[in-house]
Amino acid sequence: MNDIGNWCYISIASIWEIAIKVSVSKQELNVGFDEISKIIVKHDFEILSILLEHVAAIIDLEFHHRDLFNRIILSQGMVENIPVITKDKNSGYYNIEILLE
Repeated sequence: MNDIGNWCYISIASIWEIAIKVSVSKQELNVGFDEISKIIVKHDFEILSILLEHVAAIIDLEFHHRDLFNRIILSQGMVENIPVITKDKNSGYYNIEILLE
């Protein structure tokens, strides 16, 4: 049984970024890309789609960095009022709860 106070989301932008990096050989996976969906299901992650509201929120984001994937993920966190787990220390400049990995 899930504790609804502890839902875990993974942005489709994260999965998209992984696919791009794997396709241009900038990232290697320990498993095949097709295993990602199995891992998401196994760990009961909810995939967070990119909505128009998420894209609109990017307009007001300051340019502490220019990584497009991080910017959409940050805007998703802001709009949905959920913390973001990231290694990107520049993400701490935004008005959102950041959990550094």
